[in-house]
Amino acid sequence: MMTSLIDLLYASLSNRRLFFGEGWGGLPRLRKLREDGVQKRPPRKIEIHWGAPVERDGAVLQQGTFSSPYTDMPMPEESRTACIELVLPRVSSFTTPLCLHFAATGDEGFIRRRQNLALPLLRDGIGSLILENPYYGVRRPAGQHRKMLRRFSDLWTMGGAAVEEGRSLIQWCRQAGYTRLGVCGISMGGSTAAQVAVLTEQPLAMIGCLTAHSASAVFTQGILKHYIAWDALNRELDGKNGACDLMGAFLGITDIRRYRPPARPEAAFLVAAKNDAYIPVSSARKVHEHWPGSTMHWLDGGHVGAFLFHQSKFRTAIREAFARL
Repeated sequence: MMTSLIDLLYASLSNRRLFFGEGWGGLPRLRKLREDGVQKRPPRKIEIHWGAPVERDGAVLQQGTFSSPYTDMPMPEESRTACIELVLPRVSSFTTPLCLHFAATGDEGFIRRRQNLALPLLRDGIGSLILENPYYGVRRPAGQHRKMLRRFSDLWTMGGAAVEEGRSLIQWCRQAGYTRLGVCGISMGGSTAAQVAVLTEQPLAMIGCLTAHSASAVFTQGILKHYIAWDALNRELDGKNGACDLMGAFLGITDIRRYRPPARPEAAFLVAAKNDAYIPVSSARKVHEHWPGSTMHWLDGGHVGAFLFHQSKFRTAIREAFARL
């Protein structure tokens, strides 16, 4: 299939710097974590400190913070406090469906997900909980230029922390009394949502938009492979040109096929783009194939075009997933 020209143009304009310009960020520890594999453990309990609720745009908005439960890798001070925003209808209860939204690459703050997803979903009676990613927005460490992570270990930590924070938030919601929960994300956020869904024993609505089966496919096969500081990474391997293979091996730990399907695969809805330059079509298809009973919708066009022109399709997938829960 032809690669989207919009994707190619956007990638060249939005990636003027390279990812991982400062190298791996601790190869021995990364290798040890890879050898140990994913340690499946219960989600850790969190205590959320809520601000005062505010009524705006026909919704009740409330922001909160909690200490990140992630401990596998050290996080910068700025990233250790997780930030969330709860978006509910003016009249809600614990039976109100609640969808946890994870960030796409470069999606800082709450505004984009609030405007494109959370507020429109209120018309269907679906509330939202939006998580700010580590290394993004108010959690971005000093010296980092926008989304451009300085070390590969930052990517590892960001992904691992977002998953653990998501699992803890789902646990908090259940313990608070919410009975109909779901997870959603676009691009990187979809992969995070998929990880949370398969690591959660209770049924969830799962919505993955432009979702890869593994981060390895994104950084070693998709267009982002052209915007990585391979020279810096290879220098730490004694000049050997093995950085791409090693990165693929590290990121293989995120392969969704390592886990059983979610507890209720019929409530899993996937949306993919036929000409996606970021997420290989074969990678998106692998998620659907590994989850018998899940639903896949294919969009014409590429990754960026889906963001720009098909937000309504993402919202439809969310509504349909909750209807199957």
